[in-house]
Amino acid sequence: MKKKIYLLPITAICLVLGVVIGSVIPKFTESGSVVFSDKLGYVINLISNQYVDKIDTDSLTDETIKSLMGKLDPHSVYLSKEEVKKENESLRGNFDGIGVQFRIVEDSIVVVRTIKGGPSEKAGLIAGDRIVKVNGKNLTKNVTNDTVLHYLKGTRGSKVKLSVARKGIKHLMDFELTRDKIETKSVAYFGMLREKTGYIKLDEFSANSYSEVHRALMSLKKLGMEELIFDLRGNGGGLLDQAIAIADEFVPKGDLIVYTKGEHKPRRDFYATSGGMFEKGKLTVMIDEFSASASEILSGCIQDNDRGKIVGRRTFGKGLVQEQKDLSDGSAVRLTVARYYTPSGRCIQRPYTNGESEQYYEDFVERYANMENGADTISHKDKYKTKLGRTVYGGGGIEPDETISYNSIKYNPYYRELIRNGLIYKYCFDYVDKNRKTFETYSDGDDFIERFSVNENELNKMLNSAQETGLAKGNLSQEDKSDIKLLMKAYIAQNLYEDKYFYSLYVKLDKELQQVLKQR
Repeated sequence: MKKKIYLLPITAICLVLGVVIGSVIPKFTESGSVVFSDKLGYVINLISNQYVDKIDTDSLTDETIKSLMGKLDPHSVYLSKEEVKKENESLRGNFDGIGVQFRIVEDSIVVVRTIKGGPSEKAGLIAGDRIVKVNGKNLTKNVTNDTVLHYLKGTRGSKVKLSVARKGIKHLMDFELTRDKIETKSVAYFGMLREKTGYIKLDEFSANSYSEVHRALMSLKKLGMEELIFDLRGNGGGLLDQAIAIADEFVPKGDLIVYTKGEHKPRRDFYATSGGMFEKGKLTVMIDEFSASASEILSGCIQDNDRGKIVGRRTFGKGLVQEQKDLSDGSAVRLTVARYYTPSGRCIQRPYTNGESEQYYEDFVERYANMENGADTISHKDKYKTKLGRTVYGGGGIEPDETISYNSIKYNPYYRELIRNGLIYKYCFDYVDKNRKTFETYSDGDDFIERFSVNENELNKMLNSAQETGLAKGNLSQEDKSDIKLLMKAYIAQNLYEDKYFYSLYVKLDKELQQVLKQR
């Protein structure tokens, strides 16, 4: 069975570290000393069998593993059984559940929408329903996302009973659902921004990413796309094979996409094949400080082969490759086995010290804070050449060909605080929840986008509700007010229909994206 190679996303920084423990039966060298690979197992076995008090050897083993792995690089990680399941769900592009998107409002699980074709839709759940009980257990106090997922997710084919409160009905409604496979999407949105300009936003590199991107490219080409903006901002990475397959859509046969090598892994080259969907045509790749690993492979390939322009801010800087080793108890190790190198030969891994993973991420937080003040510098020690002879640098992420600094994007401070505190979204969520009957006049999302608009009165109600939370009211220009009303419309569309309707409006408010469009 072919091994999957993982490029660990940034979100994995909160996971514990680990490695496989050796056999519990000791082996000895000719001098009589215990072989190192068996020494840990021998000592733990010794404690288990001869220590004066009863000891939890499983816990002791885990702590020993964590201590050992804490001496390695920041991306080698130990995953508990639960963490393995959660991570695998993210990477494989699906999970088993009831097919519902929800939001927790004042300890109430509110259905935002049911996923088309999923168990919840088939059973008759609708947006606005409150899930009060699951299998008889009351879920109305101290509810968290993890709590909800724990009760709603489960093995495909298993059954779950829900008690639901629905507006206008006095008694609770009972539903019995059979869990099923629920597909997740890594392409958040694709569409035409201008007559000949297509746009694809990829959120992660999961098992379905290549097929989703391929379908998006086919659709956009049918709509007349001649140039493409491929958005990797915020994309923390994922599966190496998906990054390679997607890059293959953009570069011609024979171009080197990436290569990997390590102390125990010989160099392995990955080249483009024939038949890419968009090997010709203007290509722009958008990146930022949260674009990592697989995102850096893709953008590095495009940059080093001079296939397109990289725009945005310097990426995270992760050039290490992990392989997953499954353990007998359901846990696993993702061990760094190699570094990856872009076609010009650069490893973009930013500096780190073994055993200092906390400092590694603190350095990133400090860098991010400096960027908000306009600074983002790197010591250019390693110079490389692209196919056409341009100079690029290694050792600290992918630097864009064109920088979009924070200082170049002007937001009204009050508007920014409204967004940061989630006040616009919360108002729109409550507005939809209270006025669902009103929106029944729209046949679908397209009809809503065409006919609905947020008026001045509703804008003022939102601003007043924000003020009631303690946020001092600020000054807004007419342009700011127009932008906020469009954002409110986008949030309302998101709560009523699919995410694509949100993005179809939000792209008009994305100042970085609009800046890229102006330059093309």
